[in-house]
Amino acid sequence: MACDPFSEALRAPDMLERLAQNPETRKHMADPGFQSKIEELQGYACDPALEGCTDVVKLGEVGQKIARASQNDPRIMQALMALMGQGLTVEEKDMKKAEDFGDMQRREPVQLEQLELVRNLSDADDAKTKGNEYFKSGDFSAALAHYEKGIEILKARDEVPVTALATLYSNAALMLLKLKWPDRAKKNASNAIALVRSVEDSGFDQSKLFYRRALACEQLRELSQAVDDMARAFQQAKKTGLSLAEQHRLKGELERLKKLKLSDDEDKERKKREKENERTAEVQRVQGTEMAAKKKESPGGVAIPGAEVGYVAEQDFSHLARNKLCEVVKGVSHTTQNGARLEITSLDEGKSKISASITTKKGKRALYYDMDVHLNWKATAAPKLAPADGSSEMTGIIRVYNIAHDTKFELGGDENTSYMYQLGYDPKLTGAWVEDIKGESAELFDPVAVKVDSVIREIRKK
Repeated sequence: MACDPFSEALRAPDMLERLAQNPETRKHMADPGFQSKIEELQGYACDPALEGCTDVVKLGEVGQKIARASQNDPRIMQALMALMGQGLTVEEKDMKKAEDFGDMQRREPVQLEQLELVRNLSDADDAKTKGNEYFKSGDFSAALAHYEKGIEILKARDEVPVTALATLYSNAALMLLKLKWPDRAKKNASNAIALVRSVEDSGFDQSKLFYRRALACEQLRELSQAVDDMARAFQQAKKTGLSLAEQHRLKGELERLKKLKLSDDEDKERKKREKENERTAEVQRVQGTEMAAKKKESPGGVAIPGAEVGYVAEQDFSHLARNKLCEVVKGVSHTTQNGARLEITSLDEGKSKISASITTKKGKRALYYDMDVHLNWKATAAPKLAPADGSSEMTGIIRVYNIAHDTKFELGGDENTSYMYQLGYDPKLTGAWVEDIKGESAELFDPVAVKVDSVIREIRKK
């Protein structure tokens, strides 16, 4: 069967042995993510449906499929090149980038290099001592490999020493926290806690165990349990008589987590309100803002009963709204604390989108409007900050948008129910006077929004 180079290499019976013997690819062989990807590609190449196939197009499609599945994982590309007798240098930064972008499965915290360090260890105390040394040197993966080897050794004994095993679980949890594997850190800390609690009066300091599990829960955003575990850590510290400094530190950590949980709860509540507001806004977006029925009047100004405006009628007030906005926003200004002055000079009619109408149906009137307002402003530097070269003026824009019958002016409101704004400046200008103006240009939003509302109120009177 004629194959492309990738398929040919993956179909070789000694493919895995060749990868294991190659010094560049051997280091990846213990990683489950690498193994599963190689097996996936091997499955493409060895598809029974291709047995005896001579269709060049179909065989070419298989090669393309393998290439597409491999191109973003630098380890796999290195392996394929190695199988074809060619070299490809892959650095740690390349693999880290691929992990960050999700192009390759995250590597295990312990790789072949670390596993080889502990292969011949048979004493748990020796594993713990060497693990501590690697921890102090900052090699957390090597330290984790030694702690996990110690756990393996102790669990194989007929009588398991609880304190020693709990210590190794605790140390492994710390390494996993350092390496950003919070789910596994939590599991190791929980194993240690369960061990200690299985023995009465073990004398083991549980504050460290609850502290580490609390940090793991924080990384997992399980903040309720994080607060609970940190509270237990603080209680255990007081119970076992740890130093006042340590108790004070744990109390501070507890207060920090409480504040974090409160902030998280408030954020969840805010998002819940935003979803509710979005549903309400969607209904109002269709229905418009209901207005009082308007009666026809006699020449003398007396309403004629039963003379409501016809079944369906629409009055367009877009032109009126645009003209009024041009009038009311011009001259809106703000003075910074240092004395710089910002002033709206004009409405950019080319970019602004303004529509307003009143629809009447069976005597019921509804106001619809949608505005995206672009305004030009000019600013003059504060006298004490004005540059010596005389360049003391700058221009900019403020865009006020999301103005509709289902929104309102509300500082700090969400985008479903509130007016929003954007600012623009001349990027070429720099200096303290420019930063002063930029820092307070957002203050134009409030008075502009007030002017917009005044135009809307005037339309409502029509």
